[in-house]
Amino acid sequence: MSADHAQLKKFAARARELLLAATDENSAYFSFIRLCAIKFASPDSFARLSELSVSERQLEFPLICGDLAEKYGGVFNNVFGSVEYPEVLLGGIFAEISAITLDGNDILGWLHQYFNEPYRSSLAVGLKKSKRLNSDDITPATQVFTPDWMVKYLVENTLVRRWYEGGGAKLDGFDSYIFGNITSSPPITPECLTFLDPCAGSGNMLLYAFDVFMAIYRSQGISDNIAADMVLRNNLFGLELDRRACAVAVTALRVKAAAYGSDAMPQVFNFSDGDVENFAGSLADADSCTGGAKAVLSRKFDAVATNPPYLGHSAMDGRLLDFVQTYYKDYSADLFITFAVRSSKLVKPDGRLGFLTPYTWLFIRTCEPFRRLILGEKCLDTLVQMEYSAFDSAVVPLCMFTFANSAADRVCRFLRLADFKGDMDYQRLMMMRGITDSGCGYSYTARAADFLAIPTAPLIYWLSDSFRRIFALSPLSETAEVREGLITGDNDRFLRRWFEVSAEKTAFVRDVGKKWFPLNKGGDFRRWYGNRDFVINWEHGGEEIRNFRDKNGRLLSRPQNVEYNFHRAVSWSALTSGRFSVRYYDENFMFNVAGSCAFSTDFPHLLWLLALLNSKVTAVLTEALNPTMNMNAGDTARLPVPKYRHEPHIQQLAEECIRLSKQDWDSFETSSEFRKHPLI
Repeated sequence: MSADHAQLKKFAARARELLLAATDENSAYFSFIRLCAIKFASPDSFARLSELSVSERQLEFPLICGDLAEKYGGVFNNVFGSVEYPEVLLGGIFAEISAITLDGNDILGWLHQYFNEPYRSSLAVGLKKSKRLNSDDITPATQVFTPDWMVKYLVENTLVRRWYEGGGAKLDGFDSYIFGNITSSPPITPECLTFLDPCAGSGNMLLYAFDVFMAIYRSQGISDNIAADMVLRNNLFGLELDRRACAVAVTALRVKAAAYGSDAMPQVFNFSDGDVENFAGSLADADSCTGGAKAVLSRKFDAVATNPPYLGHSAMDGRLLDFVQTYYKDYSADLFITFAVRSSKLVKPDGRLGFLTPYTWLFIRTCEPFRRLILGEKCLDTLVQMEYSAFDSAVVPLCMFTFANSAADRVCRFLRLADFKGDMDYQRLMMMRGITDSGCGYSYTARAADFLAIPTAPLIYWLSDSFRRIFALSPLSETAEVREGLITGDNDRFLRRWFEVSAEKTAFVRDVGKKWFPLNKGGDFRRWYGNRDFVINWEHGGEEIRNFRDKNGRLLSRPQNVEYNFHRAVSWSALTSGRFSVRYYDENFMFNVAGSCAFSTDFPHLLWLLALLNSKVTAVLTEALNPTMNMNAGDTARLPVPKYRHEPHIQQLAEECIRLSKQDWDSFETSSEFRKHPLI
C-alpha cells in the first residue's frame, strides 16, 4: 500500500506541535526525522524498538541512531549538535507512526517538507506582505517538494534525452515524458555522463536520476552493486544550501544504493560553515566554496534539472540583492532566473537543462533578457505551462521547460494546460495525452525566431502566425500617454468610499477648495463606465500624502504622475480576476497605481482607444502579454495598436456604450449619481 499523503501531513503537523512543546527546535526536527528514517531504512531496528517499553526505547534509540550514522550518514550524523529524544517521541508519536505506511524512495523528503510546512507557510505570509527574507529564511520559505511526475519530465528531457542523443541504448520505462525531436550529439559513455541538481533539496531529482543511471549501466551489462557504486561516485551530483534537506537527500540515496549492495558516499554537499560566508549557494563561484561544493562547482555537467527557489528582488535582503545585481544584473528579477543562468554555466555546450519555475518569465518585461538568452543563445526544447492554481504547494503559477545549452534553429514543442482546471493528477493526465497526441488541441510548435521578432520577445506560442504578426504594429505607448498612478503608502488612512465622508467636503465636480476628490482605483471587471467608489484626501494639493513619512523621515508614499490627475482618460484595473476591461473617466478624477490610465488630449482618439481596448482582439493580446491577474501600465503600454484614424461611427458606438454602462452603474445606491431604482 502506498503512503497516504494526507495522513502523513497530519501526522507530521501533530508530531511537530508535540515535540516543540517538549524540546528545542533542533531536537524536535532531528528526533522526528530520525524516527521516520529508522522505520523507512531499517525495519528490523524499528521492529526491535516496537517490542520495548517507552523507557527502554529511550535507551535503545540513540544506539540505533549511532549504528545507522555509520551505515547511512545524513540525518543520523552527529554534526547537527546534541539531540534530545523526548518521551512523547517514543510514546505517542512512535505508536502513531507504527500504523503508517512509509514507502517510496522520496518518502523522507515528503516528511521533511510536511514537518516544516507550518514554518514555511508563516514565511509565505511575510512574502505576500512584501517582507524581505534574510538568507537563513530563503531556503525554508522557497523549498517545495517536486511531485514525481514533474521530476520524471525534467530528468527524462535532460538526462535521458542527452543519453539518447549520444546514441545510448533505449531505456524502457524511463522515457515516457520525453517529447519533441531527438537530435544527434557526440557519443557518450555511461562513466562520463553526469547529472547535477544545484538546488537539490531533499533529493527527489537525484533519486530518480539514480534510477536512470542504473538502467543505463544495466543496458551495458554491468552488475547492480558495481553500477550503484559508479553512479554515486561518478555520475550523480547535488548541492543544497539547507543542511537538513541535504542530510535527507544523502540518507535517501545511501538507503537506495545499499539495496544494491553499495556503501558509496553520494556526491551531494551543502555549503558548510567553512565556506566564505556562502549565503548564495550554487550561485557562488567555486572559489567562494570549500570541500565537495568547491569540487562540484569547478566542473561541467551533461545535464542539470532542478526546482530552484522563487524569490523576487523585492523580497531579497540587502546582501543577496547586492550579490545578484552585481554578478547577474540582467537576470536579477527573480532568484529562479538567476539560478537558471548560473546553471547554464555549469553545463557543457551540448548539455541539457530543465527547470520548474513560475511561468511569469514567459511574458513580463523584467524577464526579457532571460527570454532572449533562452531563445537566442540557447535552444528551447520543450515547455509545459500549467493551469494558474493547479499546484497548491506553491503560491505562483508554474511551468516546466527544458533547453539545450547552445544555440540551434529547432522547433520547440509546447503544451498549454491553462484551460484544464483541476488538481495536479489531472494536469499530469492531460500532459501525458498531449505528449502522445500532437493533435490534442493544446499542443503547439514554434521556433525561437517567431518570438525574437516580437517586441520584448514574449513566448506567446499558442497564438497563430497571423496573430503574432499583429505585434509588428506600434505599441500603445507611441500613440497615447500610459501612466501608473500615485501610491499613498496607507490606503486605510487616505482613502474612503464616497458615502463615508461629507458631501460638502467632496469635489464631485473638480473644486480645489475641497478635501476629498474622486479616485479611480481600478476594481472589478467592468467595461466602458463604472468603478467610481472611492475618494482620496487631496486637501491642499495632497500635502499630507506628499509628506507621509516614517519615523526616520523616509517617504512612504509615491506621488507619481500627479500632473496627469484631472485629465480625461481610459483606465483598466491593474489587478483583476476577469478579462481585460477598460473604462472612461472624466476630468474630475485622480488615479492611483491600481487604476492605470492612457491619456490623449484628442477626445475622439480617446474614445477610439476605449473601443479598441475593449475589443475581443485586445482581450486575447492582453492575456498573451501577461496571463496573470496583474496587468500593469508597462504591460498595457506594449499592446500593439493600428494607426489611429478618425472614424465617427466608432466614436458614436463608444459613446453609446458609455451611456448604457453609466445608466446601469447609476441604477444602484452605491453610485454617487443614483436617483431612483429603475423599477420604480
